[in-house]
Amino acid sequence: MENELRIGEELFTEGRIADAEDKFLSIVKKDGNSKEAYNNLGVIAFQKNDIKGAIDYFTRSLEIDYSYKDAVMNYTDLLGSLNQSQIAIPLLEKIVEDNPGDREMRRLLGEICPEAEAPLTIAVLCLPGLESFLNDIVNFLKTEYEVKTCYSQNQQEIESAVQGADVVWLEWANELTINITNHKTLLDNKKVICRLHSYEALSSFAEKIRWEKIDDLVFVAEHVKDIVLHQVPELPARVKNIHIVPNGINLNKFPFKDRVRGKNLAFLGNINFKKGPMLLLHAFRELVQTDKGHHLFIAGDFQEPRYRLYFNQMIKEMGLGDNVQIDGWVQDVNSWLDDKDYIICTSVLEGHPVGIMEAMASGLKPLIHNYVGARGCYPDKYIWNTIPEFVEMATQGDFSPISYRRFIETNYSLEMQREKVDKIISTTRKE
Repeated sequence: MENELRIGEELFTEGRIADAEDKFLSIVKKDGNSKEAYNNLGVIAFQKNDIKGAIDYFTRSLEIDYSYKDAVMNYTDLLGSLNQSQIAIPLLEKIVEDNPGDREMRRLLGEICPEAEAPLTIAVLCLPGLESFLNDIVNFLKTEYEVKTCYSQNQQEIESAVQGADVVWLEWANELTINITNHKTLLDNKKVICRLHSYEALSSFAEKIRWEKIDDLVFVAEHVKDIVLHQVPELPARVKNIHIVPNGINLNKFPFKDRVRGKNLAFLGNINFKKGPMLLLHAFRELVQTDKGHHLFIAGDFQEPRYRLYFNQMIKEMGLGDNVQIDGWVQDVNSWLDDKDYIICTSVLEGHPVGIMEAMASGLKPLIHNYVGARGCYPDKYIWNTIPEFVEMATQGDFSPISYRRFIETNYSLEMQREKVDKIISTTRKE
């Protein structure tokens, strides 16, 4: 049927209107649910000044799918030519109500009915320095809604951002969320979304947040939700909606590179207690014992002086001076990954770390220590428990860059994350 539609549209483009009309009539005779064919017949009837026929065809198309944009636009144009645009208002209002993020339909409604509802305004709030996970989401939201970001600790700035918003997005369930949800009136008549990553789940924040003020609580992983539920068992009764939305990777920023098995390991992340720095060094040392050609490259800073001192000492003591390179914080991660072959993770617990996924999207083989939550995010074949298992995984077994890329495409793409976020926002307008 799609092929016949394409032929009919080509005939129309070539100016063979009668032949195109015959083709579309043939399609609807075979398939009475072809909204595309009915819409095209409406366009032809409109061109022939057959107003009654055009209205009939557009109506049939919209009866099949009331939100079919081509038919909506064409039907609205026809009504406008008759100075009867107001007839389309209920249809457009229904579409906008069901899809508040559809700016094209909202614009069209606004042209016909200037007093129509304004676009949703979203205030995205985050403490300064913690906004690294927001960039792609905020850029996406700006294409659909009016967005104001407030990455501040200033109470006046925070309150100003909230007061002018329909929806409030709280990034991290931390001190900021505690402060805002415990304000008596600030969140009244607002739709509130809070995204909880991982470190908040291991603090005392959860017990201080007024969860009743939050409409949609977003966890980045199932195991993080389980940890919080253990602290606040009544959470499902206090929050209207709970969602799992994994982090998403912008695959355009991390183009795939087909690689051959090499000996360069990448570590992405600042060096702190949760990243398992001692395990990282000792596991890598065992790998070097099998082949001194292996190299470890670290993109991250030391967040405690003791780890810098320990690394300096143990790299020297274990004879790894020629095998370990610490590059500090890297801005262009994609370029830095270019000559690497593996991505190693030695964490004890993570939420849903993006560094692993960025590297896999680029074609690096993951070598993931079995941190708390790892098996809920990755297949067993990417996970190791012991140092001997790590060495074996890094030197033997599969090395299939395209399969690592496909895993991210299938499970953790930015498009998938955006779709889930947009669904949460578009279905959470206050009554």
